[in-house]
Amino acid sequence: MFFARISPSQVPYLGQRISQRYLMSPTSQFSKEPLTLGTMLRSDSGRTYKIEEVLADRRKPLLCVYRASADGKDYIAKNMIQGEFEYQLNLQRSLSTCPNVRGVIDTVQEHEVFIYPFLSGNLLRLSQKNLSEETRRHVLRSALRGLADMHDRDVLHNGKSGVPDDCPYHNYEESAEGGVIIKDVQISDLEDTVIVPPGKWLRGPLCGNAIWRSAESWCRSRQNQASDVFSFGIVTANALFEMIYVMLNEMVFRVSDDQLKSADSWRYILRRHISYFADEDGLNGFLEHIGEENPFYKRLIDLADSFGPGNPRQPFQRWGYVEPELRDLVGKMTNLDPTKRINAREALQHRWFRQTTYLG
Repeated sequence: MFFARISPSQVPYLGQRISQRYLMSPTSQFSKEPLTLGTMLRSDSGRTYKIEEVLADRRKPLLCVYRASADGKDYIAKNMIQGEFEYQLNLQRSLSTCPNVRGVIDTVQEHEVFIYPFLSGNLLRLSQKNLSEETRRHVLRSALRGLADMHDRDVLHNGKSGVPDDCPYHNYEESAEGGVIIKDVQISDLEDTVIVPPGKWLRGPLCGNAIWRSAESWCRSRQNQASDVFSFGIVTANALFEMIYVMLNEMVFRVSDDQLKSADSWRYILRRHISYFADEDGLNGFLEHIGEENPFYKRLIDLADSFGPGNPRQPFQRWGYVEPELRDLVGKMTNLDPTKRINAREALQHRWFRQTTYLG
């Protein structure tokens, strides 16, 4: 499910920037159908791309992902959200100097399509390989640098709700001995990004994949860059960044498909939020953050009350098989109270990341 689009009334301080996202380009020929295989796209730079494969068929809205080719090289082509071409182009261009962010490199305005570099793997697939802890730490630190660069520019990534293994992406090679050599690590999937200035919040949208969505997003409450940090700390499946999953192969918020598709799917995920990452101060701070008028205020209190001697909480800080420094880092990134989380730059300075001496 794609998260609800936001309007200027929801975030008045974004006013003009948000409204620009709905202005169709006069040259656009936006289609409701995916591009067909073999379609030749003439880009705004003059290069011709051929659609070779549909990697993700997403409709309503049309947000397909394609493998395209040009001059003997592979690229990724993506349909943009209708009416957001100029907004996204300007935003992604502001990130063009960030080495750990995969931004647009070419456009086809006629079809509202962005062209991106083609990278050979993603975090979820890479995590299934026999990687050393040092390599995994390097991948995570590189991805976090990309997120920090975005946050330095007031850009909120927002996660992603489509395919759960899209982001971040990597170029890597496998050696003859079976090892993995990481060449590039980049945060991708910028289509949902939005500018959120310091001290401001985004309110209303249900952002990101259900498994690693922040509690404030589940509650459709105030969100900002702290919500990205939470998702990074937990596991971002698409995208976004996988700390616990990559290091431990532990899908923290995994629930059954039936539970995930149920009308009250929030119940199963948020109960795990409380079990693993809440303490009294964090829960009280979060309740204050969302406010008593939020329908989740009472729901969260009921979930917290559901724990007892026969069904105790399982705080992440007590997971003895996780090294203490990693527990400390993740705990600081996943404080249930968004105002108490460390930011991306602070996370990069944590001693767990400073241990990395990866040379490739």
